[in-house]
Amino acid sequence: MQGLHKTFPFRDIFASFIEEYSSSATYWYVPKARTLNDENVQVIMEIVKVIFYEFLGYIWNQETQDKILNRFIELKIVSPYEPDGTKVDRTALIRIWKKLLETLGLLWVQNDTEIVITDAGLDLLSGSAEERRLVIEGQIIKYQYPNPSLSGLYAERFAGLIPHLFLLQVLKECNHRITSVEYELFVNLAQSQDDINRIVQYIHSWRDINKKEKEVIVESVRDMVMQEGEDGPELSTDMELDERPTRFNRIHLNLSYQRSFFAFPSYVGIDDSEIICREPNKVDELLSKLLPILKITKFRTLEDWFAYFGNPQKKSSWLTYLISLIEDAVTSEQVREVKTEVEEHKDLLTPEEVESIERAQIEKDIETFYCAHPELLEKGLVVRDNGRQFPTPIGRIDLLCLSQKGEFVVVEIKAQDARDSVFGQILRYIGWIHRNIEGARDKVRGIILASKFPETARYSRIGLMKPDYQNFIKFKEHGLNAQDT
Repeated sequence: MQGLHKTFPFRDIFASFIEEYSSSATYWYVPKARTLNDENVQVIMEIVKVIFYEFLGYIWNQETQDKILNRFIELKIVSPYEPDGTKVDRTALIRIWKKLLETLGLLWVQNDTEIVITDAGLDLLSGSAEERRLVIEGQIIKYQYPNPSLSGLYAERFAGLIPHLFLLQVLKECNHRITSVEYELFVNLAQSQDDINRIVQYIHSWRDINKKEKEVIVESVRDMVMQEGEDGPELSTDMELDERPTRFNRIHLNLSYQRSFFAFPSYVGIDDSEIICREPNKVDELLSKLLPILKITKFRTLEDWFAYFGNPQKKSSWLTYLISLIEDAVTSEQVREVKTEVEEHKDLLTPEEVESIERAQIEKDIETFYCAHPELLEKGLVVRDNGRQFPTPIGRIDLLCLSQKGEFVVVEIKAQDARDSVFGQILRYIGWIHRNIEGARDKVRGIILASKFPETARYSRIGLMKPDYQNFIKFKEHGLNAQDT
């Protein structure tokens, strides 16, 4: 191998590293928005508060962006000027903060659709500064590669990685600290949680060679051009080191954003040029809690990703993964495959999670039946194109249908009794369709399919205070149970 003589220490290991480095098209890219620190978390909270109280329900377009930015400037939340007095590009300013809030899963924003603050964003609005910090920490713990906000081959080459947890694993195996160089060279190679042993071996070997030998390794990889992935992370036009898109430069220019993001939680930190573990016992506790149940779900759409990432109650686990498989299943063969996988991995689920999976399977069977026979729900009803498991940033709609009169009909399926919570759920879906789907304004209603409807459910519907409440949300018993399916 050129650059490494035959007696070079750990030659086989470093030859493997150089080969991997030269062929890798991924790294732990974090959008170049703002570095994550307590001061910026306070700004984030103020931004979310203004959007919640003054702009919730607005459609995201240029006019709305201008109004929001003017309000931020008026309240002195953001400044239209750089520290040197240079005026900031207004479009860039709003884009920067939007991107940071999206990356943290606090805000859902798409052109010509309604602004949505996620549950995580709402949690940020209440509580003390420490509680707000914990909300951000929880989002960082969940952030994963791949996710649909990073598209194309770049994202697809990740096999499944929770970068913050991987960083904690590395710290635990490397005396609770890693240098910036170790982080840039080795940690950024990880594409899967299973890469931990190889990455740690690289770091240990690196620490066992002298300064001159380290310089040889760096020189061997410094000028390697980044392997391009379709629609990968954008390259900064202001290259400080070199105009060539080398892997070394790309990661170096992204370093401050990466470190401030993945090392933000209080039990880790940055000390000069090193990432350190401040609370080893807390890290051990976190890893022992999350790693045994860890299973990374590959989300199909941005809506699915935000519905998961923006919900603090959901975590990267076998439960999330298996329910996602059930929701995605369309054909009978796919349903059978999911049932087989559920049986094979039941030992990784708690009894409560097994019960949740069984309910999801029953609901899938009901969904399959009524997707094929929507007219049994209502005369003339048809399932809209792509209306099965219709994705929204607040969750998937079981069936989105069209009535004979051209109304949109949201069908929500429950395996068991219709509890009060189903009304909040279906009303959120109705509201989202009303505001975001062309032709749906004031032309959307719902049907709840459940095993039965207790008296409390009937009062919940009456409580809508609509004269046509029985038609606005219809009740229908599906007549199926676990034995039937």
